[in-house]
Amino acid sequence: MTLPSKYTNWILLILVSFIWGSPYILREIALESFSHNQVAAFQVFFSFLLFIPLIAKNIRKLSKENILPLLLSGITGNIGPAYFFAKAQTQISSSVAGMLNAMLPMLTLLIAILFFKSSTNKKVMGGILLGFAGTLILSFSGDSFGSSYFWGVFYVFMAILSVAISINIVSFSLPKLTGTEIASLAFLFVGPAAGIFLAFTDLSAPLASETLTKSAIMLGLLAILTFAGVIMYNQLIKKSSYVFAASIAYIIPIVAIFWGIAIGGDHISIAQTASIIIILAGVHLTNR
Repeated sequence: MTLPSKYTNWILLILVSFIWGSPYILREIALESFSHNQVAAFQVFFSFLLFIPLIAKNIRKLSKENILPLLLSGITGNIGPAYFFAKAQTQISSSVAGMLNAMLPMLTLLIAILFFKSSTNKKVMGGILLGFAGTLILSFSGDSFGSSYFWGVFYVFMAILSVAISINIVSFSLPKLTGTEIASLAFLFVGPAAGIFLAFTDLSAPLASETLTKSAIMLGLLAILTFAGVIMYNQLIKKSSYVFAASIAYIIPIVAIFWGIAIGGDHISIAQTASIIIILAGVHLTNR
């Protein structure tokens, strides 16, 4: 028995949300030994290594028409988020970085309307605003903001803007390729660049760090989650809509709270519980 596409999309959304909500804590631990540039480069390069078999399989799908969109997808969907999120987490905590993802659907829709001549309706807009409101409650229901909050928010904004551009490229400029093909071929362009950067970076400080082993393991897990998450997320964009796919940003804060409870010993409040319900209602409206 085959599940209806609507339920398949929800399953994919939840899986990708959990996968992409987890790297924040992994990145935070990796930053104990490595610089933000190194964490970003390792994330992209290790993921590229995992993609090599798929790249070899799909490389025949490259053409003059899709090379530029794939290059842009690799830069905006992989290099940009890896760098800006790593930089942001030198200023703010992993949970706050995850919570601020609420900006993604609104930026994605705005770019689609301005540059891809997309249309929308009141239900979708209502879902976006409802999800955004829920995440605002979630973000301000704790006391985790640091003194460098402004710059942390700025770098998160840049990361999310980069992801929003990538979503629109995948949705509108690469209609003939599957999600797996797009994910693998995008890494063909950015993976070697990350490897070249690592070849010339100074790793003496990380190698001398007392937390090297723990941080290195986190980098490996980060690459694995990136590999799985990029494939699933591109499939979600193809199967549903760019707006519904962007609503992953409303689930990521929930994952951030989960890790806070599971690892940090945090306690969920009534306000956080209410905001989670509001967020899920917003996601539901975007998929109607």
